[in-house]
Amino acid sequence: MPVPVRRAWGKVRRAPGGWRPRRVRGGTAIKTFLLFPYANHLGGTQPLIAIGDALRAAGHRVVFAARGKCVRFVAEAGFEVEDVVELDPRHAVEHFNRSNLDYHTSASIAAFVAEETTLIRRHRPAAVVDLHRPTLGLSARLTRTPRAVLCNTVLTRYYTGERLLPESHPLGTLARPVPKRWLRPLSHWAEKQLFRAWARPYNAFLRQAGEAPLDSLQDLFEGDATILMDARELMPTGDLPPHVHAVGPLLREAAAPAPALLAGVGPGQRTIFVYLGSYGEQFARVVGYLARLLGDSDEYRVIAATGGLYGYSGPPLPSNVVVTDYVPASAVLSRNCAAMISHGGRGSIYSALGHGVPLVGLPNQGEQEWNLDAIERLGLGRKLSSRRCSFEAFAQALGGVLDDPAYRERAGRFGDLLRSYDGAGTAARIIAAL
Repeated sequence: MPVPVRRAWGKVRRAPGGWRPRRVRGGTAIKTFLLFPYANHLGGTQPLIAIGDALRAAGHRVVFAARGKCVRFVAEAGFEVEDVVELDPRHAVEHFNRSNLDYHTSASIAAFVAEETTLIRRHRPAAVVDLHRPTLGLSARLTRTPRAVLCNTVLTRYYTGERLLPESHPLGTLARPVPKRWLRPLSHWAEKQLFRAWARPYNAFLRQAGEAPLDSLQDLFEGDATILMDARELMPTGDLPPHVHAVGPLLREAAAPAPALLAGVGPGQRTIFVYLGSYGEQFARVVGYLARLLGDSDEYRVIAATGGLYGYSGPPLPSNVVVTDYVPASAVLSRNCAAMISHGGRGSIYSALGHGVPLVGLPNQGEQEWNLDAIERLGLGRKLSSRRCSFEAFAQALGGVLDDPAYRERAGRFGDLLRSYDGAGTAARIIAAL
């Protein structure tokens, strides 16, 4: 059955010169796909590698266009990699942590589109695939190339859960004292206005190109296929149009041996796993809290991973609190893990829940706040404010999760549910059908 797609700006035409002739293997057309991860953090890279693995396993050619500190994971997976212009990570995280998507200017949009269209014309892919790279929406439109977009459901217009103004946004701080019955319509109105304002530099580019403008930046977070990387039980949606697909979590771990430090976990010892994203803004603070709370405990061993993306510069740690580089999350989460301390990224959330491990979260940006709101509503963990989190508040939240077996029971049931999804395989089939 053909996969329904949306033609966002009229009929998709063949690129100039037509598609590259495709070989046939077992009666299946062999296609080229061009994938654009945000390679400055794992959450923007590993889902696309997971899809690339599935497309390659089906016999297709997969090329990545990427720049950033996580490109090494793409190369280690054996994919072709093309360099492409990317946002400076310091500039990007400054905007993300203010829940602000106004990170592009007219000049940077033009530079991105120039490089993207050059790569598209060189490889002539059957489709391009990205994870919230809005300029690729313009490039796909100009080259008449089908596009699939991977989306976090909470950022789309299809999310039906509560999404109040995040405290990481300046307006959220001002609105905090407002009662929720007034804050909900205010949040909805402010969201619409912000997405319209954020579309302005893209519309300036489109006017120069003689193309019709956007209604909202959210238009660029959709494609001919829009793929929601979430379990609907955690991130609810209404009825989805035919081009939108909720495929479930997209998870992948880089191949790596379990570190020797895991051998030091005693038979009756419980582990606590810490991973706070690719930038680690709260890392030293949280590790310090855990050292103060559980240092030299015979009952707990804390394993705090940086992903090899940053370091630890805090005071010396007790022997049972270990900071390590990259560690396969499953190796820790499956070893009598009592809780995961997370920034609220979707990859971390689904990794923990997939192993039946409850969470304690300190978000840095709006998306992470909303993710952790959903976790807290379902009783799968506790959410803290990264701006107002004291040692006492952290200790109370972690103690509440560790001491109440209901958190682990609920997380275990949710993990059983997650195993019914085949996110990467489903997404690959949708993309291959474009």
